[in-house]
Amino acid sequence: MNTSPLNTPTVQKFGAANINKSSETAAQTPTISALVPADIRVERIQTVSKANIPQIIYRTTNGRCSTLISKDKFRKIWQCWLYIQSRQSSPIHQYKIKPSGIHLQTEMGHYWISSSEAKSFLSRYNRVAIEPLFVKFNDSDAVVWNSINQTISLVRETGCSCPDSQYRHTICKHQIAVQLCQMIEISKPHYPAEPALR
Repeated sequence: MNTSPLNTPTVQKFGAANINKSSETAAQTPTISALVPADIRVERIQTVSKANIPQIIYRTTNGRCSTLISKDKFRKIWQCWLYIQSRQSSPIHQYKIKPSGIHLQTEMGHYWISSSEAKSFLSRYNRVAIEPLFVKFNDSDAVVWNSINQTISLVRETGCSCPDSQYRHTICKHQIAVQLCQMIEISKPHYPAEPALR
């Protein structure tokens, strides 16, 4: 059983990642269901039937497969992308899947995701669901620990310290993990504190 270095005093610093010693925030794990319970590389995004149900064609180590995604789940996935990309959480009212990409319509405007970017994002989103990633929030950033690869990545609003973000200039799994934890926290009911008894 692995112990997260985010909770141990021996890894208070990792490169530029300064873990706030005074913070009592526990490490969180994004809890989402996988699109596919395996590492995948999405090759195509399309719709099927008259109901326009989203479908992905993907490749695994076992070959080429496909799976359907519910419209609600598909919308939630791109809501995550939208907030990472533009820092706005306006609900997605409509989306349209085209061979060249995905068009999103919100109250704040229209957004376009190219086909290559959409396929990469879905592949990494699925990886977040199947890999044990632990997220710890600090005052202005977040630290993500991968217990399988034994790596720590620093996520800020400007990006992540990992190679996918730094050199490939794409949204990485660490950014997705951080955003999913934030979305889960926002969706929790918050009750006003009860007045103290005198």
